[in-house]
Formats: sequence, structure tokens, C-alpha cells
Amino acid sequence: MNSKLQELSNCGFKITPQRRLILDILQKSDRPLTAEETAERIKKKEPRISVATIYRNLNLLVEIEVLSKLEIADAAARFQINQGHNHHLLCLGCGAAIKIGICPLQGRVEELIQEHGFSIDSHYFEITGYCRECQLKEAGE
Repeated sequence: MNSKLQELSNCGFKITPQRRLILDILQKSDRPLTAEETAERIKKKEPRISVATIYRNLNLLVEIEVLSKLEIADAAARFQINQGHNHHLLCLGCGAAIKIGICPLQGRVEELIQEHGFSIDSHYFEITGYCRECQLKEAGE
């Protein structure tokens, strides 16, 4: 987490207790968390931090690329520590995110840049569905 705090500082932002706590919670999580889940966990440790502060800081940390925001159709966005270029299988049931080691756009991105004269800022690729555990739970009900 020290490198993420350093990134924050390098961008000219203070390392506040709230930002430290957000990064700590996301670092320790076994899956990306929604803003609500992040707020619930923070409130257990530091009840005085407002939900507005948590949302504001999550958005700032995404903007300066310390966090990644996983946008899921028809579901709440999830946040995780930015670990560079990665893509996921995202479970719509429990929120698990399984990093996949390939980029389906690799190679094609360069072609698109040339073909359309486009300057790409970033891209993401997520496959949504249900993990094995959620499928078993659903079948058992």
C-alpha cells in the first residue's frame, strides 16, 4: 500500500486518515467493493467519517488512477486497488472478480488507433455472470 500512498502524494494530494483507511480496506478485501460496502467497512472502524467523504475520495482515487472502477451493467460500480492493465470475470451474485491474464483487445487496439486516428486513454473488458459458488447456491434454493 505504501506505493499507492506515494502515488497519491506524487499527485499533490495529502495522505489523509480517510484516504489511508479506504486504501487499507480495499487492499485487504478479497474482491472489489462497491462504494456502499466500502462505507460500511469504514464506518465500523471510524464512524465519524461521512459517506460523502468516502464517495468523494473514491472518485478522486479513481481519477488519479490509484483505484480502478469496475463498471457493471445494471449493478453498482466496484472499486479496487489499481494494479495496471487487467480484465475480469465478474460475478453478479457475490461480486467476486477473477482477473483474467489476457486482453482480448490486444493487437486490435493498435489497428483501431491507426484506422480511426484515435487517441486511446484507457479501456476495460469485463465478462459478467455467476461464479460456481453462486450457481450452486441458486441451484440449491
